[in-house]
Amino acid sequence: MQRLVLAAALTAALAGPALAQEPAKPAAASSQCFRMSQIDNHTKGDDQTLYLSVRHRDVYRLSMSGNCLAGASSNDALVMQPTAGVDLICRPLDLDLKVRTSPGMLSPCIIKDITKLTPEQAAALPPRVKP
Repeated sequence: MQRLVLAAALTAALAGPALAQEPAKPAAASSQCFRMSQIDNHTKGDDQTLYLSVRHRDVYRLSMSGNCLAGASSNDALVMQPTAGVDLICRPLDLDLKVRTSPGMLSPCIIKDITKLTPEQAAALPPRVKP
């Protein structure tokens, strides 16, 4: 029994300094998150890219893993639902996205990446894709 306690104490003593020296991992940047309810507009960049305007000032680029936007236009309605029941979107898995291309037709999208563009990147977008 004493060996077990001694081994546990030794393990904790050795791991303590290593854990203390390990750099803290940054939390998910809240600036990368947005609320689905704050989306103002969207435009299609290409068959795999969608741009969202959030709060009339931020632009997010959603990259899809397939061509779910093929045949869709920027005027087509987006059908979005948060997957966790909360409308805070921080990761691709937080958003279930479909594009309504015609009545009764929904094209599901698998979001690969969500990126908040810098003001410079947003300003550099071609006018036809600015949301």
